[in-house]
Amino acid sequence: MKKLLQLIFGDLRIVISVAAALLAAYGVSRVAPGAAGAVLALLLLVAAALQAI
Repeated sequence: MKKLLQLIFGDLRIVISVAAALLAAYGVSRVAPGAAGAVLALLLLVAAALQAI
């Protein structure tokens, strides 16, 4: 089962960073709904860049 989840979701660090980005974007959406999409895209790019290091 662990191998199947890794195949679908990738590394646990990726899942955690995407979840953190989603939670941050949700928080932004409560304050500034129009900016949530841009913030999510930016946070996902940062998370991907950090994974590449």
